[in-house]
Amino acid sequence: MRQLIVIGTLLLAAACGAPQSPPGTPAAESSQAVQLGGPPSGAGTSTADTGEIKPADPARFYKTPGYSPYAGRNYPERPYFGDEHVHTAWSVDAGGSGATLGPEEATRFARGEEVTSTSGQPVKLGQPLDWVAITDHSDMMGMITEIKDGNPEMMADPTLKRWRDMFNGGPVEAKKGVMELVAAQAGRKLPPAATDPRFAKSVWAKTTSIAEKYNEPGRFTAFIAYEWTSNAGGGDNLHRNIIYRDNKDRADQVLPYTTFQSENPEDLWKWMTEWEKTTGGKILAIPHNGNLSNGRMFALTTFSGDPLTKAWADARQRWEPLFEAIQMKGQSESHPSLSTTDDFAAYELWDRGNLTQTPKKPGMIAGEYAREALKNGLKVEQDLGTNPFKFGMAGGTDTHNGLVAAEEDNFFA
Repeated sequence: MRQLIVIGTLLLAAACGAPQSPPGTPAAESSQAVQLGGPPSGAGTSTADTGEIKPADPARFYKTPGYSPYAGRNYPERPYFGDEHVHTAWSVDAGGSGATLGPEEATRFARGEEVTSTSGQPVKLGQPLDWVAITDHSDMMGMITEIKDGNPEMMADPTLKRWRDMFNGGPVEAKKGVMELVAAQAGRKLPPAATDPRFAKSVWAKTTSIAEKYNEPGRFTAFIAYEWTSNAGGGDNLHRNIIYRDNKDRADQVLPYTTFQSENPEDLWKWMTEWEKTTGGKILAIPHNGNLSNGRMFALTTFSGDPLTKAWADARQRWEPLFEAIQMKGQSESHPSLSTTDDFAAYELWDRGNLTQTPKKPGMIAGEYAREALKNGLKVEQDLGTNPFKFGMAGGTDTHNGLVAAEEDNFFA
């Protein structure tokens, strides 16, 4: 079973040291050692060079009483480094822009193997990761390769055929094609062939098989995952990475949720509830890029603009225990207009509009950044009894070339 607690760009796993068994046979003779310094006084104090020392009450440390400060520890203390946000050529925007590495090459690279990049160069990490989550978009997952390869059934649609010509027409035309496709997805105007569930089923089975192949408990964890990519209202970023704790046998029982079904996060939470009931497994969602949501990521209303309810707050807290605060498309932790006394709040800003560059209006920024959400969550808890914005911080690359290569001397974007 995969164990997941993602914080920043690292994973923490609970320590599992059990008490050691006592020796099997006592010594045949009693020890001949003598005690130096006189017999114990029983006074409960001792004198040292620094003065009088009074032993502390062991109960204060919430651990098993004893001399060793490490005995009895039962909290996570070993970091595992990885990336919870990786796209490959199977994501429509990545593949459409020319990426060639698929989920298998991306996973091998994260494990420390050498692969050939989209540019044709050999590339390898300086230090292998401990885990990775390949999060290709669930919308049209893997279908971009069918379009680029000229699948006859898809080429019967004039829009898909035109996009294929753009994807294969060089970097400038490919970028135009990708932006046109993203706009069509955001406006829910994709051709019917692009949303055919027949393709989704076969691609998802391949995706989970790759994760299963490279998952090695104790050495490397390959999480089954995908990104649910809601561009609400024509480009407001409400994206979530969906991470599975379980293996292929459970993940394959239900197809990933797409925005073709709904772009409302509240519907995603309902789907997650039903998924766990159906499979007996565990999943969670990690939102990202509030900075591109035009005020909607941490809005103090529901998706439809209604007042928050306790049921809404309970659901968000239940399914979204983490927030991806930084990645390649800017940070969503702080903003200088909100953290006015923090000289460092203006780092890595991307705050002019949403994903389709619809400009922000006054007041939107307050609903986009984690620090403000943490404060607002406490206020909501006073009113509703639950804090919907009680989350830990995560970080990912959001790379779209299959390479988790964000090292300063080994950067592939």
